[in-house]
Amino acid sequence: MNPPKPDTLDLLLRHAGGDASEAECAELSRRLAEDPAARAAMCDLALEAFAVAEQAAAAVPIGLATPIPMRRPVADWRRWTLPIAALLIAAAMVGGLIGRFRADPEIVRIQEITGEVRWTGSGGRTVEAPPMHSSLRGGALETLSDGASVTVEFHDGSALTLTGRSSATISDDGQKSIDLREGSLSADVRPQPRGKPLLIHTPTAAMEVVGTRFDVESASASTRLNVNEGAVRLTRLVDGSVIEVPADYQAVASLVRGEKMASVKRAQPVIAWQSDLSRGGNGMEGEWLPPAAGAPARLKALPRLLNKTSRGRVIIYTVGLGPSSQGLAALQMQPDAQLKVSGAMSRSVPVEIMLNTRSPRGGFAGNFFRQATPEAGSWQIEAPVSAFRRDRADGDEPLREPLNLNWIAIYTIDADAGLEIEKAELTQAAAP
Repeated sequence: MNPPKPDTLDLLLRHAGGDASEAECAELSRRLAEDPAARAAMCDLALEAFAVAEQAAAAVPIGLATPIPMRRPVADWRRWTLPIAALLIAAAMVGGLIGRFRADPEIVRIQEITGEVRWTGSGGRTVEAPPMHSSLRGGALETLSDGASVTVEFHDGSALTLTGRSSATISDDGQKSIDLREGSLSADVRPQPRGKPLLIHTPTAAMEVVGTRFDVESASASTRLNVNEGAVRLTRLVDGSVIEVPADYQAVASLVRGEKMASVKRAQPVIAWQSDLSRGGNGMEGEWLPPAAGAPARLKALPRLLNKTSRGRVIIYTVGLGPSSQGLAALQMQPDAQLKVSGAMSRSVPVEIMLNTRSPRGGFAGNFFRQATPEAGSWQIEAPVSAFRRDRADGDEPLREPLNLNWIAIYTIDADAGLEIEKAELTQAAAP
């Protein structure tokens, strides 16, 4: 067996004395999990510490005791003996020396990330905007704005995507488990081991997934499941009702006890839509303003601070709406469709329009952007869907194939211009 790294004993001593930094603790955990020589050194140290602790308890001077073989001299040894002995013996009693120091394994890797994303790992350590392709241990993953999204992949190739304002805790101790507290989750799950399906929990439902593609929308009072391939077992938590949801079907689990729960065939998507603000702003973002003095109902932009963007920290003034807020299951955008947005502002500033999309077969399909600078007062922006780009750069990928529109966000950046939206409308291009 190769000897441990020269500073391994120092790391053990610093950890036992409470002087190790977070980085040193992580390095020690890694070594004990991966290096047999490091584990052997810790066991030797435990025996040495135990012997010295016995002598200290008996008040026998160290100089008169039988010499104890040491791997290397350690300065101020007596100061460390009792903490080390207590630490290592307690660890062995609880469940083994190695388990005391082993770090949580890395279970997912970030494949794609857009907008504000936050990761909170074990111990409460928070990482704002984790880098692309970084590996993450068990913990909470959050997307913090309408335009944010993050895709992570497990070791077996199963992938999860969070979009919009969503929050999920991810774990894998031999069986994958997702706690989707709120928001939107799309999943492409590879076949799972027998008897260990992937588990998804929301405030109102539990799902068991062996291997399939599906989307979940989680809110405090209901969960909507759309299955694209395979089948998902759905349990309503309030009364334990269970159904199997097959491909191309959807189901809702609410808090209504005893209500019949059934999967229904997904409706064919519509290709035209017009927002209706006259009945309130439920399911939308922004301050709803009722009709007044001849003006129609509208949404007023509200400020939100974004800490991590390509421009640094910014405040956006945003409204958001989508077809689902009016009970529309799916709205399909053809590349030649026209999007029209009507609104008003107190001064002329650039306005960003973002389209959050899904694939017709399920799963996140990207955010598409377009910028315009309307005049102050009432205005109307009209553009073909093909003019939107997957990134804000004009030269980036346009929308080339039919996609389902999930959400429209309209906002200004670091400019409070009194943005209000009266209507959004999607129409098909006129026949030639």
